Amino acid sequence: MDQKVAEMVTAVSTRLNISDHDLVTDLVKEASAQVLDYTGQTNLVGNLDVYVKRLAVINYNRLGLEGETQRVEGGITNYLETGIPKDVRQGLNRYRIAKVTKL
Repeated sequence: MDQKVAEMVTAVSTRLNISDHDLVTDLVKEASAQVLDYTGQTNLVGNLDVYVKRLAVINYNRLGLEGETQRVEGGITNYLETGIPKDVRQGLNRYRIAKVTKL
């Protein structure tokens, strides 16, 4: 396992207070893929690892809610954001690689 990934796994495990190493590793790898796909980067540059950790925590909290856009419990409606949350996207935007196409 890459040193950077191992550090992120440790940080996310500590933040979530869970010891399931395989689950956290999977969450970090999934979040890393999301970040790289969104930015168009091939490697985690700059502070992208911060956003990977944030997305890993968000993805952990979304476990069991896959496919839901809203949930009503006791007369209270909660709307769930899908995809990468807006505040994370705003941070990732500075790392996006622009694509130029010919007209």
